[in-house]
Amino acid sequence: MWKGFMFFLRQGWKYDRRYVVYLFLNQLVNAVTPIAAALLPRMVIDELTGLGRMGVLIGYVSAFSMCILLCRALTAFFSKAYFTHRCHVDAAFGFELHERLAHADIENLESPEFHDLKTKAQKFLTCDYHGFGYLLDCGAGILGCMLTLCGLLAILSTLEIWLLLLFVLLAAVSSIIGSRATKKAMSLSMEVVENSRRWMYYAELFEQAKYGKEIRLNSMTGWLLGRERQVVERANNCIKQQNDCYIVSGIKRAGLSFVQQCMAYCVLIVKVLAGSLNIGSFAMCISAVTSFSDAMRELMDRLTEIRAYDFYYAQLEEYLNVPQTLRLSSPRMIPVGAHRFEFCNVGFRYRGSDSWALRGINLVLEPRQRLALVGENGSGKSTLIKLLCRMYAPTEGVILMDGVDISEYDYDMYMSIFATVFQDYQLFDCSLKDNILLGQVEDAKRLNAAVDQSGLRERVASLPRGLDSTVGHRFDSEGFEPSGGEGQKIALARALYRD
Repeated sequence: MWKGFMFFLRQGWKYDRRYVVYLFLNQLVNAVTPIAAALLPRMVIDELTGLGRMGVLIGYVSAFSMCILLCRALTAFFSKAYFTHRCHVDAAFGFELHERLAHADIENLESPEFHDLKTKAQKFLTCDYHGFGYLLDCGAGILGCMLTLCGLLAILSTLEIWLLLLFVLLAAVSSIIGSRATKKAMSLSMEVVENSRRWMYYAELFEQAKYGKEIRLNSMTGWLLGRERQVVERANNCIKQQNDCYIVSGIKRAGLSFVQQCMAYCVLIVKVLAGSLNIGSFAMCISAVTSFSDAMRELMDRLTEIRAYDFYYAQLEEYLNVPQTLRLSSPRMIPVGAHRFEFCNVGFRYRGSDSWALRGINLVLEPRQRLALVGENGSGKSTLIKLLCRMYAPTEGVILMDGVDISEYDYDMYMSIFATVFQDYQLFDCSLKDNILLGQVEDAKRLNAAVDQSGLRERVASLPRGLDSTVGHRFDSEGFEPSGGEGQKIALARALYRD
């Protein structure tokens, strides 16, 4: 049950310990506040109905006011400070996750199962949009509630034990009702996840300019909106069912709170009339009963939240450990110079497919040889290149470089010897120079040679900022949108710069 909580606790302690410290200190301050709010008014009332000493009353009021001031000041600091540091942890974890995904086998990232897994993992990480680390907040809240309950039980120890047991029982029943509602809502979450992902896809079609041409030229608006509405209706229907569960649960729990308040008032009023309880103690107990009820309900709710979202922890673990089988090679270094490649009875079949994309491929690529692969669409030309570049591993057979299985070479070093331009190349929203360098160290001579050889020189000269001009308009209103041919030249310049 505590796997999710411990995951966030480890991440918080790993990346920013102040996040964890401030979070728990905030709960400690919050735990003291209801106890002080129950005790101090009683002291004031007892003095008013007793000796009525002005100095003592001023002292009580000053102490009460200073306590409230201090608690609110500390709460304001800790609540904002821990949120600031939580943002640091969220960002640091995001960097680590992106690095893992960048090293994961691309075949896994291309599968629809992976995208469903990603959505479920994100559902755990944000706990249905509550925010990163919400389960750690719940765990810290449990500690705060327990401290509050201990203090309030000490205050309420003057009451009959059966009344306290009744309060605990009502809180437990309230928790069971809430837990059942959460469990039923969670059972609908899988369908919400699937439909929400489809919904985001249709939204992306309308939002991204690259789809705009097809939508307008083919009058697709009505057709796409119809399909989007179907998905939205299914998603919203599931969300409605989830909210109906919570509404019914909330009404039942409100009824239990009503019963508890009535019982508390009846018992305490009888005690006051019988003379066994003074007015100050009556006010203290009423405040303590209300706070006790709220603390018990919050404790049970947070336990329910942790138990409910633990369901998704397995998906998170799977998501964080997307296989990196292609990087499991031994760190064998690549010799300097030209290389000879050989495909030995190579076959490849995409995951989940019964048909072979390639099979029985025997091919030798000699150093400095120029070769053209010719074939129909879908005959496996791009797949062969991806196998050569180790984007995929052969399903059968072996690819050799200089007589050695390519899987034995250091993966990053092996990838660095290729300069590849795919037909589905991608441009990035950064400067034209960065789009050519792609993180490599700048060599002005090589860069200018790549610009000239790719045919980009005239376009670069026409741009106000030259190579520093931004590709795309997403982050720069003065950026430029390359034509299809210009985009191909940029992709070619990248390959030329890699030599």
